[in-house]
Amino acid sequence: MIEANREGRLVRRAADGDHEALNALYKEHSDMVFAVAYRLTDSSPDAKDVLQDVFVKLPATLKSFDRRSSLGTWLRVVATRAALQLVRARQRRREVPIGHELTSCPPAVLDMIALERALAALPDSHRAVIVLKEIEGYSHKEIADFLDISPSASMARLSRARASLRAVLGEM
Repeated sequence: MIEANREGRLVRRAADGDHEALNALYKEHSDMVFAVAYRLTDSSPDAKDVLQDVFVKLPATLKSFDRRSSLGTWLRVVATRAALQLVRARQRRREVPIGHELTSCPPAVLDMIALERALAALPDSHRAVIVLKEIEGYSHKEIADFLDISPSASMARLSRARASLRAVLGEM
């Protein structure tokens, strides 16, 4: 974790294009950005694209960082928006195949694969809310801000997403 004063200096330097500062911020936050992107895109290559996009554009985007939240929280929002934009642009359905080689996996691994498949089967808007709420731990207000919806819409989407997830998991 970067100390607040040092992080503030790094942010200012990175906003001016300082490569050392950008590298330090990348080292500190890239795993989190990748994880958020992966959960929303359900694709390692797509998550890598989002990670690259976020950090390539970081000097320009840092100019809009108002320091009302921590840099980590702000980067989660940036990563979430970039991932959702990529998902919308690609407009595709993903299937996570379970090959014959996985049949000997432990039940916990197969359960995790089933959950990933079920999440991938959800509509993008439902998957985003369930990932942000249940996995990332955001409040409905924060999710509403990320997705430009109301908190009540976030709650409704979460409810529908849970029902859809139960239905998909029941079919597997």
